[in-house]
Amino acid sequence: MCHYNDPQQRQLTDSWCAPELLLAFREKGYKLVAVHEVYQYRHTSKYNPVRRFMALKIQASGWPADCDTEEKKARFVEDTLKHDGVVLDPTKMAKNPALRALSKLMLNSFWGKFGEKTLRSKTELIYDYGKLVSLVTDPAKEVTGLLPLGEECLQITWKPVEDSEVSLPTSSLLHAAYTTCHGRMQLYKYLDVVKERALYHDTDSVAYISRPGESELPLGTHLGDLTDQIEEDYGPGSFITEFCAGGPKNYAYKVAVGGDLSKIKVCIKVRGISINTSCDDLVTFDNLKVMVMGSRWRIVTRHSTKNWQAVNTKRRRVDVANTVPHGYNGWTMADEEDQDLLEVLEVLGDA
Repeated sequence: MCHYNDPQQRQLTDSWCAPELLLAFREKGYKLVAVHEVYQYRHTSKYNPVRRFMALKIQASGWPADCDTEEKKARFVEDTLKHDGVVLDPTKMAKNPALRALSKLMLNSFWGKFGEKTLRSKTELIYDYGKLVSLVTDPAKEVTGLLPLGEECLQITWKPVEDSEVSLPTSSLLHAAYTTCHGRMQLYKYLDVVKERALYHDTDSVAYISRPGESELPLGTHLGDLTDQIEEDYGPGSFITEFCAGGPKNYAYKVAVGGDLSKIKVCIKVRGISINTSCDDLVTFDNLKVMVMGSRWRIVTRHSTKNWQAVNTKRRRVDVANTVPHGYNGWTMADEEDQDLLEVLEVLGDA
């Protein structure tokens, strides 16, 4: 919720894809104030790697649990072709975790390659002074590091100045932008159903509270359909008894395996940390819960002391009552008595 009342403070300026803008205007109450630039492209379709790797992923996942007869298996193959346009080979339907992981990697990584970041640091070894000067004075490059490697070699690190980088031949910003755009639009549909019951969501998943009589998110086996990850991992009837999230890709939950509350298993996901024996006693559900719930604080009053003294660190003392700026030599013209005192003070200072 935006707490600003001034219309100028409530405005957002950014880049969006057209479908997401239409959703914001038609259903979310946003208004278009100004358009600065529009990119429009002709619709073309030449390659379709999604269907190819989607077929590999489905085949490597094996038959769904409810496909226990030849008739149901044939219906599943027909439905997949009808809904997703994916052609399956029934003779290759067998669980293969390695092949499934590879095909999933291709599905997820290709669009990420389209949006690969070009503002990356580059490192060069310089042996020529002229090349060094040319690189340092190039307005399109920002030098971020210099490291001498011997007497004749210099390692220099630089990155392109924003808006001056060269696009990669494998990148396509529009493909990457529209992939995430449609993913968010699908996520909006799910969140509109569960509303305040949502506990956590990622790009392609939602964790929410399920109550009798309230709307549930539909499950399916086709491309883009949701699946019950808990039942897939822990068996039919399993459900989450307690869920705790501390931020993006930082959550944990307890599962009643098979619906049995006496059989509780804990799952913890933390981005950048592999949960193993070296940290499983520290990265725990209870520790995350304490961090999320917070600690109780109390205000205390403690006595403190301060030292009050004269400080001459920014000037040079020349006698008991006078100081001069560092580097000032006009005091040398003072009378002989002060000059003697100055010499004594300098000797004491050197000691």
